[in-house]
Amino acid sequence: MLFRVILAPDDIRRLRIESVPETLDAFINILKRELSLDATLIVQFEDPNFGNELCNLTSMSDLPEERATLRVFQKHVPEPSNAQETSNDDQLSDSTLDTASLQSTSSGDSTPRRSGFLPDPFVIPKFPTDIELKLKRGNDGYFRDGSLLEVPKSMSSDILDGLAEAIFAIKTHPTNGECAIVAKALVDKFPCLKEAGSTCGWYAWKYSIYYKMGNFRQQLRIAGSVELSVHKRSASGDTRRPKKAMRSEVNFLPEPPQNRSLEMLEQDRRNLESEMMKRNVDWKKVDALMDSTFSLRRKEIIGEEPLVKDLKARWSALFTERQIEAEFRRIVSSNLKQPFFDRLDEFVPRFLRLYRQRLQSVKELKPFVESLDDDKRAVVLLGLSHFLKDDPSHFFKMCKPTEESEAVKGMDVGILVVTEEDPQRPVPKEMIDIALILEVYVVLRDLRDVPNAFALLMGLLYVFNIHYPKGLKYMFEVIQKVIMNIGGDTCSSRVNGLWNKLMPMSL
Repeated sequence: MLFRVILAPDDIRRLRIESVPETLDAFINILKRELSLDATLIVQFEDPNFGNELCNLTSMSDLPEERATLRVFQKHVPEPSNAQETSNDDQLSDSTLDTASLQSTSSGDSTPRRSGFLPDPFVIPKFPTDIELKLKRGNDGYFRDGSLLEVPKSMSSDILDGLAEAIFAIKTHPTNGECAIVAKALVDKFPCLKEAGSTCGWYAWKYSIYYKMGNFRQQLRIAGSVELSVHKRSASGDTRRPKKAMRSEVNFLPEPPQNRSLEMLEQDRRNLESEMMKRNVDWKKVDALMDSTFSLRRKEIIGEEPLVKDLKARWSALFTERQIEAEFRRIVSSNLKQPFFDRLDEFVPRFLRLYRQRLQSVKELKPFVESLDDDKRAVVLLGLSHFLKDDPSHFFKMCKPTEESEAVKGMDVGILVVTEEDPQRPVPKEMIDIALILEVYVVLRDLRDVPNAFALLMGLLYVFNIHYPKGLKYMFEVIQKVIMNIGGDTCSSRVNGLWNKLMPMSL
């Protein structure tokens, strides 16, 4: 069954569930897993019996057949520290794990992570008792005679502190639009805080929240936050400006789990290394250990910037499709492949139409337009760099089996297709191998097809925190912000122009 899931005005996703469960609880668990949500969910659906007005979903029989539009609200309720989705026996089945490792993966001590999506409406947190009392009296006066509450600086500071704590638990760098969502929710709950003379009543609150978040991050940085304190270093070793997420990463550099020292996390890593050397790998154990060592791994990748080849020696599990997808989900709080392919399929006919319109000015697109009997996903992705006037010469290469070592030269980031076919064909029909190249090194091979290689490559760039190649910055920006729908609120002018042309109304 196909669902259109609305999480926020700028976060609307398409979700296909092959086997819809009979119970509502099971359905909500599927939504949490597929949408990477950790909060308590309230699910509403458009009821055709009432002109598609929203109604709370209380039974699976209420849903229309084949497809439905859902509105999902997240209520962030703290869960008990020992909450877990799977039993200890299922999660860790091998007795070789030491006691410290067992605690790290089964007692709630895994790395804390953010969802990255502010719910709309935002759930206003509880403020200090004296502030709550003042706001209650202020609301009483507002509902009695419309009077607004005079908010002294100290009270405003306490309110903003509480909001900053609640926002930071979900996202470190909220956008202007997300701050507006919080400000609106604040005056909706406490209308006595409305601004006199303001059309919306919360305009100044929005900017106060935005600047408060900057001050709040600085306070945490001074206090020693690992996530906010990592610095770039100059050649002399002096620290410069702090590093920060480049591509809307939600858990860019997470804090270590509570009650877990670096020595304990390193022991987890060694256990993980031992497990990956076995003939029959216990993937449940690997999943658990990868989750518990997430903060250690990110600290190495962000802080030390090791070579990809060196990372494989310490984190071999990270070079598997399973863990690339899992790590991407940890970093971005979103699935990798399903959103990628769903939105790509949505845009394929529109991209092809634009390619045909540009044939006269971009001659390189001709072989792609003439290859529509091939995989259309691959045609669109491989033609994208030419359409955007990027340089793909060192990104996508085809070669014969005997020429592989020569072909990878000069490929810092790329896809290599090994085939016996004519290299002039944009998408070969028979491919012996498809490999991903990072830093002139084959990191993954035996991939299913070219679109799958693109998706996994995007995952790897996030996992290893690798910058987009300068000669392909527009292609990767389109893949990230348009196709993957990550950080699309800010785009370069070239990508924004393409986005406008892709919208249905422009076609």
